Amino acid sequence: ATLRRRIDAAEAGQGGLVLVAGPAGIGKTRTVEEALRSAPDVLWGRAVDDPGAPPLWPWRRVLRARPEVAAAVADALADVDLLRERAADPAAARFRFVAAATEALLQSAEPGGLVVVLEDLHWADDTSLRLLRHLAGDLQRSRLLVVGTYRDPSGGTTRTLDGALPDLLRWPGTQVLPLGPLTEDDVRAFLDSVAAPPPDAGAVHRRCGGNPLYLRAVARAPAASGDGVPAGAELRHVVRSALASLEPGVVDLLATAAVLGEEVDADLLAAVADRPAADVRAGLDDALRAGVLGAVPYAPGRRRFVHAVVRDGIYADLGPSERETLHRRAAEAWEQRVGVDDSTAGVVAGHWLRAAADPAGLRRAASWARRASVGATRSLAFEEAARFLGMALDASDRAGCTDEERAVLLVDLATAEFRAGRFAESLRHAGAASDAAAACGRADLLSAAALVVHDVGAPGTSGMLTRLCERALAEPEIARVPALRSRLLSQMASALADGGRLERAAELSAESLRLAEECGDAETVIDAVRARMKATPDVLPLAERMRLGRLAVEHATGTGQPLTALWGHKWRIDAALAAGDMATVEDELTSVTALAESTRLPLIRWHDLRLRASVEALQGRFAAAIALNDRARVIGLSELSQDLSTAGMSAAFAMQHALVIGRPGLEDEALETLDRADDVPIVLVTRALVALIQGRVDDATARYDRLRLQVADPDFANSSGVAVNMVPLVERFRDAETAEVLGDLLAQNPIAAGGAGVYCCGSSAALLGRLAVVRSRLDEAVGHFEAALTTDTRTGARPAVVNDRVGLAAALLDRAAPADLPRAKSLLRQALEEGRRLGMPGPLRTAASLTDRLTASLRAADPLTEREREIADLVSAALTNRQIADRLVLSERTVESHVRNILAKLGVANRTEIAAVTLASRG
Repeated sequence: ATLRRRIDAAEAGQGGLVLVAGPAGIGKTRTVEEALRSAPDVLWGRAVDDPGAPPLWPWRRVLRARPEVAAAVADALADVDLLRERAADPAAARFRFVAAATEALLQSAEPGGLVVVLEDLHWADDTSLRLLRHLAGDLQRSRLLVVGTYRDPSGGTTRTLDGALPDLLRWPGTQVLPLGPLTEDDVRAFLDSVAAPPPDAGAVHRRCGGNPLYLRAVARAPAASGDGVPAGAELRHVVRSALASLEPGVVDLLATAAVLGEEVDADLLAAVADRPAADVRAGLDDALRAGVLGAVPYAPGRRRFVHAVVRDGIYADLGPSERETLHRRAAEAWEQRVGVDDSTAGVVAGHWLRAAADPAGLRRAASWARRASVGATRSLAFEEAARFLGMALDASDRAGCTDEERAVLLVDLATAEFRAGRFAESLRHAGAASDAAAACGRADLLSAAALVVHDVGAPGTSGMLTRLCERALAEPEIARVPALRSRLLSQMASALADGGRLERAAELSAESLRLAEECGDAETVIDAVRARMKATPDVLPLAERMRLGRLAVEHATGTGQPLTALWGHKWRIDAALAAGDMATVEDELTSVTALAESTRLPLIRWHDLRLRASVEALQGRFAAAIALNDRARVIGLSELSQDLSTAGMSAAFAMQHALVIGRPGLEDEALETLDRADDVPIVLVTRALVALIQGRVDDATARYDRLRLQVADPDFANSSGVAVNMVPLVERFRDAETAEVLGDLLAQNPIAAGGAGVYCCGSSAALLGRLAVVRSRLDEAVGHFEAALTTDTRTGARPAVVNDRVGLAAALLDRAAPADLPRAKSLLRQALEEGRRLGMPGPLRTAASLTDRLTASLRAADPLTEREREIADLVSAALTNRQIADRLVLSERTVESHVRNILAKLGVANRTEIAAVTLASRG
């Protein structure tokens, strides 16, 4: 009933995804068939339990039945050839593919509605599930209903489906229909309809566990075994009994069919069995009547085993030698069928792997598996490409391949894994490829291995990539190929920068950029620009940073690389912030948002949210900034979960926000991410800073004592974010020596604002002011805070303005020159007003404390008596001596005497100057 209601809803424009879940044999397929019997337009597809199954197998019948959908998919795949184009962006291509397929499927359901059934999703490949995840988000506003069946966890779902289910279930149009076992009354009703006299329903229910498939088996042979026999064994016994009733030739056919798979193609079976097609079809009809095979509802003329466990039982009863022989014959028959179609090459490879132990057969298995990987790559199915290449590597190793053959396979495998987001496995296989390439003396493969993994912030990556690049660059022939040498230098510079070795990274990136611009290759230039910006994030002149950002955007646009265009825009945002050019910042942010909307790539959407969150924070729009950071965090956890840096950035936002507003509050998840991160400079500083924020002073002290010893190391001090985040620690521990080192460093590259993509803060002049206070250089501090206040007011950095005013007021209060205290009073009043508007409890507490201190200082420094102060205030209000006397009930002569005393004590000449000094003292 539920499925029928969902079909009606889809026809009315409210589609969705229904997942029918339950253990093997519970009746998932039968339930769906019954519910869809009257549905007007139904397409069926199913995943299979076969290591050689091609990517998108559950969708292939759907595509064949809808040529317009197949054409849209083919067009999307034709836009990129990752086998030939190094510049092609795999993530962008893959997203365009699933987006095009989704749009075509939704359109195909118009105007009358469409139901797509995908069976056995517990065996589905990554690419099929990726398409389903993307599609699920758009189904609710369409006329497309997708029905999927899968075995629930107790039935043995795979990690692939387990990883996809949370994404599928989060959409409002998704519904799960769990199928439970039959009750004893259900069993009794069934037995009454099929057996005369019916056996004991209670005993049968105990034996079958309420599973319909096992129930049918037990009903056929109620006395076959006792209560203690497991249901699976019961079923195999019944299957053997059914087979015993068939002719030996039919049994042989079924054994061969079990080797071929769950569905039976009569023509292929005839070829493998070497029997006439007519005899094969007759034998299959006999098996159907015996209840071993069933009809395929969506493919007239085809047959399949009544359930996977039936096929598995027949296959398990085959002897090892018989299986291997049948797999060899299946592989040879498939070889004749495949022709130039790579999509089923994996099936051939799978049969050869299960047939062959001899080197020749294993080499054939490896060859077909490599061919299958090519087809998978063309379909942007990188997980499946990696799986096939893993099969090829295993077969080649068993066949005794050469180091050269192994190196080639490992490079291809590492590349597929990197594209699939399996960074750790990719790096491991890249290292193995480098070892094999070194053993056979192939410099080109050494270089290829070193360049596979890039721009990944996972722990341990930096050191490994550096070693791979050093090994490749040591080859003499690399020096004769400038473009390749440039790429290796870029890769090594990036790795060194990630590991905090900035000085060496800067040297290498400069040489890399020079070589790249000389050779003019767009991809090489992009790599070099990326390395240069990573290695010298703060020291390049702003004009050069803007130029490099523009180069990246231009080359990326010309080569179709949206991720590189993103980096170009981000570099220009960084440079524009440093210059205080907020108009350019807004222009570049608009470009990034447009890129995110046009590509819908998760990484670009994540960066768009992060960039906008950081700029919103700079300008004091905290609620919007926090909301954007939360959205970025969700994308990081759900769609970029293998990249640890995404969680780290959200944690960094939270920490910086706590520092700016003065309200500690870090989530456990953020702290766990920090604990797992590599011990690079910024992480070491952040751990000490977090300890300080949380009030763990002893821990913060111990960590800071180690950090201050490292500040003299240029690589450490120049690492991104280190100097800025050391300032609160230096202030807390009143470390004048380190304050001087950091002050000299920050003064070399003054910026109006920074922190794009993490948390933007205001002018670096404020940091110099804070460090000057630590060093008791109060005149310098005042000058720095004044410069910061001017800059931050101009850029609209409202939180920074609050902190600038508080910092300047504190410095003035410490300096206590004649005009300092009144000015400090005015600054604190403004800081309190704005701090309340923005919600900054930390600066408010500090400003309030400073105000109390200032009030006491003003009172102590005031030379006038209480009566004289009262009269001075009235003079400031432009009252005459007579008016003052009348108001205070004094004689005019007494007032004149007080005025003379006021003039003398304040050192002023007339009533106007009294008013000026009095008004100034009020702030």
